[in-house]
Amino acid sequence: MPLTLSSAPSCLSSTMNERFSTSSPLGRSVFWLCLLAYGLHVIEEYDLGWQPWAVEVLGLPVTWGDFFITNGFGVVPLGLLAGSLGWSVPAASLLLPGVMLVNMVGFHILPTISTGLYSPGLISALVLFLPLGGWCVITAFRHHRRALLLAMPVSVLLMAFPVVMLKLKPLLAFG
Repeated sequence: MPLTLSSAPSCLSSTMNERFSTSSPLGRSVFWLCLLAYGLHVIEEYDLGWQPWAVEVLGLPVTWGDFFITNGFGVVPLGLLAGSLGWSVPAASLLLPGVMLVNMVGFHILPTISTGLYSPGLISALVLFLPLGGWCVITAFRHHRRALLLAMPVSVLLMAFPVVMLKLKPLLAFG
């Protein structure tokens, strides 16, 4: 069948459905790739000094211990959950890419723009979080819209939780 103006939209729609399919090879592995991307992101943050940057630039009273606890007991289990469940429970699995995108915007893009200083982790956020998280959001928008609408605000809350704990630490921590 020749490509005509009338067939172009359905042709494009078919291509988009294949590209953003939960059953495609990428669709089946995307959450594991998100976990790998987060691991690489943490390496960039650690090697390039995110903790001292966050103390000086963001005014967060964060230690490397806080950083490792948050990533080890927050992000890693979330990634294992997302990878294991995949698209069978999209509201749960979408929390990982949601957290990635919130992290990218809130801890890297906006601080870099507002201060003019490089935020350690910005490179991996742009190169890994943006395409993987973006793919997940587009795919969820096409196939699991309700799950996306639930997962995104919960992702914001998950990223806010350690920040709130850090801010409350001087007031509530024992010793």
